[in-house]
Amino acid sequence: MVKKNNNMKKIGFILCLSIIISSCNKLHKDEKLSFQKTPYIGELRTDGYYYTYYHTLGKDYTLVNFFFRDGIFLSAGSYESLDINVVEQKMVGRYQILRENKIGWGVFKSIGDNLSCEVWTTSSGGGLPVYKWNAIIENDTTFRRNDSNDIWHFRKFSPKPDSTNNFIK
Repeated sequence: MVKKNNNMKKIGFILCLSIIISSCNKLHKDEKLSFQKTPYIGELRTDGYYYTYYHTLGKDYTLVNFFFRDGIFLSAGSYESLDINVVEQKMVGRYQILRENKIGWGVFKSIGDNLSCEVWTTSSGGGLPVYKWNAIIENDTTFRRNDSNDIWHFRKFSPKPDSTNNFIK
């Protein structure tokens, strides 16, 4: 009887803890983007994606970002390959997941050759933080991020995902 009672207490404790944790996640709201979506009329091409390479922990990756004429930005993630054809195949396979997840979506704007971007990023608990970064537009197919000095190159691509999402109005 004592053993059964202890098991019930453990189950009750776990249930209460689960409720508290899920309630905490609802208490912490996602950060808000600080600037509004506005149509983009600058020089960066938007009929494809921008990519850069990086190396970490003995592996090579390609990072991919999309810019849309309506001012929406989508970080389409990193791919463990430097072969752009492999990256594109994997990327298209992720479109549905990207569409359903707030992480990676954001807005961008440019003034002259200055590019600013805000994007929801991962969180260790609670609401999603907004990550902000700036870049210098070098030409219509290249920009350089200020924080990392990474150079991003354009690649024309279709099918490009749609910028329609449930997170940015």
